[in-house]
Amino acid sequence: MLRIKMYPARNGDSFLVEAAGAFILIDAGFASTFQDFVKTDLASLSRDGSRLALVVCTHIDADHIGGLLEFFSSNGPEPHRIVAVDRVWHNSLRSMPLPPSGEEGVEGKLVLEALRRRGFGGPAAQGPISARQGSSLARLLWQYGYRWNEGDGTTCICQDQQPLALSEEVSVEVVGPSRARLESLRSVWLKEVAKLGYKGGEASADLLDDAYEMWCATLPQLQEPKARMVSANSNLRLTDIYAPDQSPANGSSIAVIITSAGVRALFLGDAWAEDTVARLQAAKPATGPILFDVIKVAHHGSYHNTSPEMLATVDAPCFLISTDGSRHGHPDFEVLAEIVDRPAPFERRLIFNYETAGAQRLRAHASRSGTPFSVHIADTNWISIGCKTQ
Repeated sequence: MLRIKMYPARNGDSFLVEAAGAFILIDAGFASTFQDFVKTDLASLSRDGSRLALVVCTHIDADHIGGLLEFFSSNGPEPHRIVAVDRVWHNSLRSMPLPPSGEEGVEGKLVLEALRRRGFGGPAAQGPISARQGSSLARLLWQYGYRWNEGDGTTCICQDQQPLALSEEVSVEVVGPSRARLESLRSVWLKEVAKLGYKGGEASADLLDDAYEMWCATLPQLQEPKARMVSANSNLRLTDIYAPDQSPANGSSIAVIITSAGVRALFLGDAWAEDTVARLQAAKPATGPILFDVIKVAHHGSYHNTSPEMLATVDAPCFLISTDGSRHGHPDFEVLAEIVDRPAPFERRLIFNYETAGAQRLRAHASRSGTPFSVHIADTNWISIGCKTQ
């Protein structure tokens, strides 16, 4: 069995997974998410003699990384940590090393200050995440000596790596990103900081990690298409409106499959649908979709990250949708409808962590295939994911 806590992270993501006694934290929403919800549970784990086997920062976006910055700032060095952490997966600039070519210099400091003035994540982040200015997650992991990306943080987490075995029963497989997506994000970053006046070297020093993470945290809100009003035309289907995500930060999102004694969970972060489909189709059976026991829907149910091809490739009896609906109109109803309209030999549960317009509308929807489904609003208790999908 596998258990999941889906925290109320406003328009962000935060999940605590228990897999056969191994605990995995995937994102931590905003700083307030960590302080109000996650911190108490981690302290409880520690008192019970447990530890975090893995912490995953899916990508550098304020609604995913903000709470992790708060966690690692307060968790500090050994031996007085809130909870012990075995390893952390996080792709920062340091994880994509570049040839050293000089010091950052005055220009680098000016770039960092320019990015600070923009704020870390903008208004949705409940104020700038800057109580400890200059402390990127990369710098905190380095400073406090965490096992980072299976070493010192100078390699990236991407599709190239072998599944990580946390025990004989539990493994974590990286579905994305590809190395090419990470390199693309880095290239965009280098062009942007050049516009801000950075003329120093490309070495992945602390200063550049700080500036890189601050810039990435503002990138998605600058590039994501404007919010689309829920369509008044109830006949619109996902095929009518789907448009691929173009945000390089979302394209860098770490997506994983957690397997626990045969139970499989697919956590998609904010990953691009095309990348996920390409990775999974190599293992696709001859007929029908790949079945998981639970799927965390990508990017809060955005119609830019769940494609018709994605839903032809994967299915599950349980779907998790994390958002309060406060930004961009997430989740998009057409995504929810397409999930439940497909024929299946099982009933689907769609679990939301907030009562959203999409959830309300879905309750009144009749599946086109007649496949039964139910809508649930989670609290902060464990969600049990049962026996192996057949």
